[in-house]
Amino acid sequence: MNGEGSAENTLEFGGKYFGESAREEEEEERGAENGTGNKRIKEMPIDRFGELPDSLLIHTLSFLTVKEAAITSVLSKRWEFLWAQLPSLEFRADSGAIEKVRNFVSWVNRTLAIRTVRSLENLDVSFFYHKCFSSDVDAWVHFAAKNKVKKLNLHLHCYDDFYMPPQAMYSCPSLTKLHVRGCIMDFKTTIEWRSLTYLHLHIVHLDQHLIDEILSTCPVLYTLYIEKCHGFDRMEINSPSLHSLSIAHFEYNDSPPLKISAPYIHKLEISLPMVGRKLQVENTSSLVRADIDYQGFTWHTSFVEVMNGASELLESVQHVKELHVGLEFIKVVAMMALIDWQFPQSRRELLIVAFDSEYEHSISGIISLLESSPNLQTLVIDRCSADGEDVIFQLEEDELTSDLLHLKTIRIRNFADSECESVLTLARILLKRATVLEEMVIMTDVKDLSDFAEMVQTLLTYPRASTKAVVRLVK
Repeated sequence: MNGEGSAENTLEFGGKYFGESAREEEEEERGAENGTGNKRIKEMPIDRFGELPDSLLIHTLSFLTVKEAAITSVLSKRWEFLWAQLPSLEFRADSGAIEKVRNFVSWVNRTLAIRTVRSLENLDVSFFYHKCFSSDVDAWVHFAAKNKVKKLNLHLHCYDDFYMPPQAMYSCPSLTKLHVRGCIMDFKTTIEWRSLTYLHLHIVHLDQHLIDEILSTCPVLYTLYIEKCHGFDRMEINSPSLHSLSIAHFEYNDSPPLKISAPYIHKLEISLPMVGRKLQVENTSSLVRADIDYQGFTWHTSFVEVMNGASELLESVQHVKELHVGLEFIKVVAMMALIDWQFPQSRRELLIVAFDSEYEHSISGIISLLESSPNLQTLVIDRCSADGEDVIFQLEEDELTSDLLHLKTIRIRNFADSECESVLTLARILLKRATVLEEMVIMTDVKDLSDFAEMVQTLLTYPRASTKAVVRLVK
């Protein structure tokens, strides 16, 4: 490149420019020598951004990803390693190709090596793990523990070899949040997580001793999420601090039922396969909210066993005030309703149901839950199916057999054009039986104004058991 084509390296920030071309610098020096450069000097923009302290610059960079922040290293010598001092470091790789993984691991290693700040808010690493990188991940864990990390996320996509964390992960009293995936935990280790409030174990191998150790030695643990884990058959949760427990995706096998006793938890989330390992929930006297669902609705030769399992789950949470029922679980409830299954009476006051408009018996399932909810005050029905599909209903026989004596609020949400019939049917059934209803809100995405007007007119013709009921149709 010749001198006449020298590049302009400028950075614009708030209308001001930082950095001048070589030509401009030469002109200023020449003007200074001749005594004619004072005006030019006065007109030079001030690098106010460069006057800011490092702490404020790092805070500004924290709004970027690590890769984005690293680009600022070319600005000047001062900026070269500033990005590596971010309080939160997140590294993610989507490719499983070994060379790309190797480059990713090297990049993480280099970043941690140039970091000089001796504190770390969050370290988040997600990549396709191979056993040959175990020493690298060990070094990351040791780095995090040494820098008193508060939040650690090791999201390892494993093929055959699972990662075995070092003792540094277990003896890290600064940790407040820990999420590990694809690990084999040391069964003989000692846990020291006295500040831990959130723990998510995902595809983790651990034994009964270790789960007992976790439940008894984390004094402020507030949320526990167990997903696709195995190696234990009971959870005795006696800590008053544990507020929320989530159990998801157990293996499809004939292992003994997982028994859970949790007298102090307030929220329980259950998402299980329809067949396979069962869950036995007992001693949950403090439970306020329960979320239950199945993973995939399929016809199975042991469908009676599936319905028995669903009935047991409903019975175990019949005392909660809030029940959230997922899309696949309500299908099982609907099939139970078709054979006149006797559902346990509940004390719930809030019911939120996922509704599949493409499944012809969904309304039957909702009605069954309503009839077993004599104290219900609020009902929310969320439509959860694909747009643009033809809807088939068998609605003639779907009717409530008793009044809803305490139901005051109804929300029917997210319905599309093709689902007007289902919305109107639900509204008709509920208006007829809700004797103290105050408000029904129907949120729909009907685009045609004539269809919308027709819905309004139809709703006005339905009889209402409550004289105070206000019906609102919202687009």
